[in-house]
Amino acid sequence: MTTEQIIVIKVGTDVLKNILAFSIIARQIAELKKMGYGVILVSSGGVTSGSDCLAFLGGNPEDYHKCILASIGASSLLEHWGKALMLDRLVPAQCYFTYGNLRFKGEKESIRSRLRLLAFDPYAVPLVNENDIVSGVEIEKMKKGLGDNDRLARIIACLVQAHHVLFVTEKGAVYTDNPDKNKEAKRISRIDAKKGFRLPGQTSGPSKNGSGGMQSKINQAAICARKGMHAGIIGLHNPLSFMKGEDVGTLVSV
Repeated sequence: MTTEQIIVIKVGTDVLKNILAFSIIARQIAELKKMGYGVILVSSGGVTSGSDCLAFLGGNPEDYHKCILASIGASSLLEHWGKALMLDRLVPAQCYFTYGNLRFKGEKESIRSRLRLLAFDPYAVPLVNENDIVSGVEIEKMKKGLGDNDRLARIIACLVQAHHVLFVTEKGAVYTDNPDKNKEAKRISRIDAKKGFRLPGQTSGPSKNGSGGMQSKINQAAICARKGMHAGIIGLHNPLSFMKGEDVGTLVSV
């Protein structure tokens, strides 16, 4: 393996509804770091975590703006990742910022250099998200079904010049139709990033608990692939397998 290769792993909201998902992903991150890769984690789930916390306390999540829910859920999300990573002697390094920070050369360079440094740290795993309480750009996109943290993962991957970007989803791949409704749906092993691939209408919308949807992941993965990255849409158990070249998930390539 070429040294100093960075992997950006984006984990979707629907994946994290299973509490075991945190430790499953954490275990694979630990293995990838042992193999010499630098790893940056982009995690969704803040809004859902905030909603769950409020509901537990007897509050009504519908009374709160999503940027507030995300801020309430941030500590719970960080705690889940912290506990999972600690099992492999790793710790999350919280890296929250706004898209506005990336417009300023000095701040952008600071973010880039520190993310690259943390990616290869023997103990830390940078946990990236937008500071929703300040910016809320992703929240507004969520309302329109435009991308959850998929776009953020692509921006970070480009910023740090990552070699690989993995979108971890509940479905585990792109299919010819919605596999929940059509048992005959077939997994698509490869998508040509140079062509405008569009899903059937019933599979292109937002996911059940998230907001990006599969089409968003395809679009962002295609951009990464056209920039020379090894991009894939995969399942919870597949990061290691995908990086070893096994035929899992959906490879998005040129």
